[in-house]
Formats: sequence, structure tokens, C-alpha cells
Amino acid sequence: MGKNYYLHKSKKTGEILYLEYDKIKGYPITPQTKIEDAIEVHKIIFTNKTLQQKLVKKKVEIKLRYFLKKLEEFDTSDDSSSGEIQNTILEAERLRINILNRYVHYLGNTYASYSLSKIQLIINQLKENLYQVIKKEKYQSFKEQMDIQNLYYLDEEEPKKGRGR
Repeated sequence: MGKNYYLHKSKKTGEILYLEYDKIKGYPITPQTKIEDAIEVHKIIFTNKTLQQKLVKKKVEIKLRYFLKKLEEFDTSDDSSSGEIQNTILEAERLRINILNRYVHYLGNTYASYSLSKIQLIINQLKENLYQVIKKEKYQSFKEQMDIQNLYYLDEEEPKKGRGR
């Protein structure tokens, strides 16, 4: 790999400054798009604190909206499987860990704790949905076993026994 530099053209003097790229601290981003006939960029580092905070907030908010949409999708549909819900729980846990490890530095403690509480609420609701789906699946399998054995279901009412006056 070649040397990396930070290029900045000074408005006053018009000269280009060369700085060591590895020593600059900021929020790194790797661009995903590739355009032909353009300069190839492997890494961008944002050094402005307010810009870093806005970028990370936007990234976290997009993920939170995604999890809320998934949660609403699981609530409205009856055919959601436990595997889908478990994968969503793992993704939410991964985001929570990323906020704790990476993004607290950029977000600040107040917004980080606020977003962590949002994520925890989403995780708790997803776990409740998972519990309901597993309970439903177990009930269906139990009902099928009872049907195979020609036994009465538990949800059917039994005739009342008594004196019958």
C-alpha cells in the first residue's frame, strides 16, 4: 500500500499542504460507490466535530427506523418465523454494541444513552414477539399431535358435571 496524504489547498497562499494521513483523528468512512473516470477513494476521514456527530446520528437513526419498521412488520403479520425475529434481535444487539464501542465518542453521552434506551425497548419488544411466536408454534405442534391421536383439545369446553337440578 502506498503513502496516504491529506490534501488541502490554502485559499490565501494557494499552496497544497501534505500531511500524514494516519495521524489525523476523525470519523472514517469508506465510500461504496465506484465511478469510472474518477479519482479512486478508499477512505474519507471527517475531522469536523459537528459533522461527525451529524453523520453518526443519521446512521443510528436510519438503523432505528429500520428496526421499528421490522417490529411493525412482525406485529402485523401472522406468518413471521422465529428465525427472522432472532436475526433481527441479533442485528439490534450488534447496533447496541457498536454504539457502546464506537459511536459514544462521536455522539456524546446524552444522545448515546437516549439511543441505547430506544434500542433496548426495541429488543425487549422483539423478544416478546419471539416468545409469542415460539409459544404459538409449540401450541400448533401440540394440537397436531393431539389430532393425530384423536384426543380432545385443551381449548374445547368439556361438559359440566354436576347434579343438574
